[in-house]
Amino acid sequence: MSKTPCLFAFFLLNSLVTQAGIKDSIRFYLKHKEPEWIGGISTRNTFISSTKTVVNGISGGKDYGNKIRLLAGIYWLPAARPVTERKRINVFTPSEQLVDEVSKFWYVGLTGDYVFFKSNKWTLDVPMRIGFGTASISHFDTTQRATLLDKKRSAIVPVESGIGALYKIAWWIGVSGGLGSRIVIGKKTSQKFSGTYYNLGITVFLGDIYNYIRKDMKQNPIPKRK
Repeated sequence: MSKTPCLFAFFLLNSLVTQAGIKDSIRFYLKHKEPEWIGGISTRNTFISSTKTVVNGISGGKDYGNKIRLLAGIYWLPAARPVTERKRINVFTPSEQLVDEVSKFWYVGLTGDYVFFKSNKWTLDVPMRIGFGTASISHFDTTQRATLLDKKRSAIVPVESGIGALYKIAWWIGVSGGLGSRIVIGKKTSQKFSGTYYNLGITVFLGDIYNYIRKDMKQNPIPKRK
């Protein structure tokens, strides 16, 4: 799949950051804005080797003035939806064989998110993520037994970026979407995990809900029993 969204996002973020005003803005928000805890669960559609699947994730971090977000999380291909392809291996050799190739990966990622436009309802941002994890590629024979023939693991360094948009329906819920690309650095076999991703769905602001409940409990504490 094309890496155009990722390259465009890198170019956009680089153009933003290299402007003196943007640098000063980032420095100001990180230094002077009180951070709030944010977090959530995500599911993104992605294409790997022309196969559509999803990448799940769970992350948490801090939001500085609704301008800068710094998060850490873990992301993975669900066991129920690995990338499965039927292909020939060891082509043009005596050991040539038709197999089912099953590919999986997981990684820990650090995300920096810069909001470059915000109104009462709309938020547009450029997320950038770099991670470290493991990818595995397994070969099974094509019989009903699906006997495992071999399995290889390798370290991967995914680099992701794109464009995100959020429309806020209420203080605790919104509709979000995004488009971007993932470039995977690693062994040649691991580069198959590079691909385009997109998402569209409902976003629940868990951090806002948590802060609301905490504030409400401070203002209206539960009376102690006598």
